[in-house]
Amino acid sequence: MKIQESSKIKPNLFNDFSFSPTNRQLFINRANFLGHIQQMKQQTTLMSLRNSIVHLEINLRNVKTDKIGILNIDSNGDTIEIGQKHLFYQLYQIAESQTLERAKYYVDRLEKALTQVRTNKINDINLNRWKEYDDLRTDSLWIIDKRDSTGVHTAGYWGNFIPQIPNQMLKRYTKKGDWVLDTFAGCGTTLIESQRLGRNGIGIELQETVAQRSLFLISSSNMWLSN
Repeated sequence: MKIQESSKIKPNLFNDFSFSPTNRQLFINRANFLGHIQQMKQQTTLMSLRNSIVHLEINLRNVKTDKIGILNIDSNGDTIEIGQKHLFYQLYQIAESQTLERAKYYVDRLEKALTQVRTNKINDINLNRWKEYDDLRTDSLWIIDKRDSTGVHTAGYWGNFIPQIPNQMLKRYTKKGDWVLDTFAGCGTTLIESQRLGRNGIGIELQETVAQRSLFLISSSNMWLSN
């Protein structure tokens, strides 16, 4: 699942079509990058801020274009990890701002995203970086091409959810280590997803043969995850 904004991401800043950001993870020198964030905050014109971003974007492309050591790792290993495309989208958003005030608002938001973790009581999602969760569906309408058949999931039991539904709900409304109660366990789809996501599961199923089948699949899932 791609985030909504991904369709809006232009190949790069200011129509330089020689480079397109990818989904690969960047390991950025924390002190170096935050120093550039502070320089952006000190800019007094929109054009000078944009020029700072273009300079930064070029150095963030790969180690060959990095002339300022921003992709190098400090001796203490203090780095920031972020997807290149996500980072470039945020830089592009700053550069495309129509006012200096708005641009600096996006600079502050980028700094918070990279330095602060903001979660809530019901899940493990870092709300300062929620756009990076490519596996979370943010649209009100979920269009799923086909059911997840990885691992031990099966469609052999009538009326069971496709695994993607409990997967999304568990990510939104539980934390790792939480307990999940499924009062209609069926073939164990929700319990299998709970196991895969690091949650504890309790299932209730009235039909003994179905319960035994569910138990077998859940045990098999544990073996599959261990391999």
